[in-house]
Formats: sequence, structure tokens, C-alpha cells
Amino acid sequence: MQILDLDLTELAALIATGEISSREATKRSLDALETIGRDLNCTVSTYADEAMASAAKADQDLSRGLNHGRLHGVPMAHKDLFEVAGRLVAAGSKVRRDHRATRTASTMRRLAEAGAIHIGALHMSEFALSPTGYNGHLGYCRNPWNRDFITGGSSSGSAAAVAARLIPGSLGSDTGGSVRIPAGACGITGVKPTYSLIAKDGVTPLSPSLDCVGPLARTAADCALLLDVIAGPDASDPLTSHAPRVSYTAALGNGGLDLSIGVLPRRDLEGVDHEVLAILQDGIANFQNLGAKIVEADISSFEVINELNRAVLVIEAAALHRRQLVDNPQDFSPHVRGRLETGLYLPATRYFEAMSMRGKLAARFVEQTFASVDLLLLPCIPFPVPPISMETDGVSGTVTDDIVKFTRAINYLGIPAASVPAGFTANGLPASFQLVGRHFDETRILAVAHAYQQTTDWHRRRPAIV
Repeated sequence: MQILDLDLTELAALIATGEISSREATKRSLDALETIGRDLNCTVSTYADEAMASAAKADQDLSRGLNHGRLHGVPMAHKDLFEVAGRLVAAGSKVRRDHRATRTASTMRRLAEAGAIHIGALHMSEFALSPTGYNGHLGYCRNPWNRDFITGGSSSGSAAAVAARLIPGSLGSDTGGSVRIPAGACGITGVKPTYSLIAKDGVTPLSPSLDCVGPLARTAADCALLLDVIAGPDASDPLTSHAPRVSYTAALGNGGLDLSIGVLPRRDLEGVDHEVLAILQDGIANFQNLGAKIVEADISSFEVINELNRAVLVIEAAALHRRQLVDNPQDFSPHVRGRLETGLYLPATRYFEAMSMRGKLAARFVEQTFASVDLLLLPCIPFPVPPISMETDGVSGTVTDDIVKFTRAINYLGIPAASVPAGFTANGLPASFQLVGRHFDETRILAVAHAYQQTTDWHRRRPAIV
């Protein structure tokens, strides 16, 4: 049995029964992060001594009949912006290179309470400000399907490490597509949840009113398990929803789909590459075979909403970093400094307009879009995953501008979406679609993604890492 080939749900079950020890699984993941992970530039740091001690304790506790939760003894590594007391957390930056956390993020605490073992920190775009995964200080994280291609960002290391089978699952953050884009580029499943579903305390912010914490894993079932653990109200973050916690795993079905899925008319797919369109069409046919009704849906307001998201993002990010921009501008890479400085010069009236329109636009979008459909199927990345050579500085060119075309508005609207592997383009890189739902409709999104993954094997494909 190849331990690193097991997905999160499988590994957790085998550790719980004692068929695999936490020590063996943890050692394999640590070794992989320090070898393949360094080669892919997805590993920032590993915590070998502490992780192995925790794994030994997990095994010892199991031998005594003590199981600490659904992730007991499972090794995981995460995007380098989740604080754990005593650890350095740089958020991919030079500015915070010496920042040592004094608290532990709620998400990290909940994972630990469920028995997970935190074994390392992973590559990310500087302050989460590049959808391609570019980092001017750390360089590009490399796509495990082909090292010359981007991973997408900003949760670049999380996607690459999960896709390369170095770890079974990871947490990232999503402000305009930063979970879904790298998940799509690397051929794994990623969830951007409803805005207030998961606590964000102890997570380095980019744009607090848009940021979401989300899981990246190989399957919808794995993402459901992680949401079971980390989602729900938390006293440490008063902005989390107080809606009752639900079981996303329990909502996964195994049968047909008695629902309607909205797809875009041809005019709204202008600019989407023909290879991606063919993969989307295959996905639509698969859903029809599962019993879903396919209905055309209109999202013509997406371009306007994308621009509103952009305004909110750069203004909030600039406000967070204003003092450092003034005192130590040289500590920012040029592309990040340039984007942040843009936010300093946008008028306060622009921010007020974008925020005051948000509730009305979200309500109107949900009412109109989901009046006749249960979920919306959108492209994730609208073109084949591009090579690094097309995007050398992380900011110029059409890649950065267009890669967020179908992801950015989702954050402004505050609604949930999942990126689901759906095929491969001629360059050998993965392609994915998004499933989008109403607020707090993660159960339906994951159930539909799970049904799709029961009849396809795109999420099971693995890169030929040597």
C-alpha cells in the first residue's frame, strides 16, 4: 500500500483502525515535503521533531483506545498565513519574515482538536496578491504536472502539495479565486465557502470583507470532511455565522441528481478557450446522465461585480499595509507594492459605493440566478493552464487579468463555490469547472461534486512525480 496515494478520508480511516500508523504516514509526508516539495518550491518549512512527537503520541493514544477525532494522526500542511502560537508566519512576504505568532488560528485549533498533525507551511503569493502564484521573494511554485507551468495562486503550495501526493489535504484562503484557481490548475478539489461560514481569526488578511478560508483536497468527500471540522460559529471571530453546524459528509449522496444546473449562454462564454469549452460540455453531459436538468442562466452582471470586488480588495489591502508601504516600501516586491499603492489613491467614495451596493447586488444575483436552477456551473480557469514564461512578473499581461474572470465576483457576492477536476487540455495540464450555489449551500455543492466524482476519475489522476 502506497500511503501517500491515499486520499484524506482513506488515510484517516486506516489510521483509526491501526492499519497504518500515524508515525509512518507523518514520516512519509515530511520526507516528501523535504524532497519533492523543495523541488516544486511548494515547501516553506517543516516541523519534523514536533510532528513526529505528535504522531507517536497519536499512535500511543490509539493503542489505549483514545481517538481524538476524525483526523486523528493525519499529517497536514497549510498555506503560510495560518498562525500557530510560537511559529514564524510570513504570509509569503519579506515584511513579515520575522513575525512569530502569539496565538493560534481557530481553524488550526479545530484541526488539532480533531487529531490532525500540523507538519509544515506551504508556498503562497506574497500577501496572497497573485492569482498565478507568482512570488517576487520566493519565486514560482511549480505545477507538479509540469514544472514549467504555473500552479495558480495564491494558495499555490497547498494545491501543488496535495496534487503531488505529499499531503492528503490543506487549508488555503480565497479572496478572488485563491483556492479555486490553484485547485483547478493542479487537478484537485477546492472549496470557497460562504463568506461567514469559517472563522478567520489568526489568518493573515488580504481583504477582510472578501477573505474566506477553504479546504483543498483530492475529492469532494475529503473537502466535506474538512468542512465538518472547521466550519461553524466561533467565539473568537464574531463575524462567523451563528447558523447551526451541519454535517457535510452526511449530506453526500451516492445516487442520481434530481436538480437543475444552470449553464451560461454562448455570449457569456466569449473568451473561454475552445478546449475548456469542450471539457465543460463533457461535464454538462455527465450531469445530464446523472439525471440533472440543464438550464441556461444569465450572469451578465459578472463584469461589473468583478470590478467592485477589485476596488474593495485593493483599498482594504492598501489600508492594512499603508504604514509599511510608507516606512519600508523596499520590502515589498514591485508587483505587490504597485497593486497596494493603487488602493491608496482610489477615493473613499469608491469604497463606499462598492460596499453599499454589495448587499443589494448579492440579493439580486441570488434571486435572479437561482430562481430556476439549484446550482450554477461555470468555468474555473477560462484557458489552458499557462506556462510560467507567459507571466514572468506576476502582474502584467492577460493571464493575471483574465484568470479571475469567473472566480472574483463570487467573493464579492459572498456565495460558495467549488472547483472540480474535469479533464485535461492538450498541454497535459488539468482543467476544472466551478459549482456555485446560494449562501450556505455547501452541502448541495459537495453532494453534486461527489456524485460527479463517483462516475469520473479526473480527481484520481496523479502527476508522474519521480
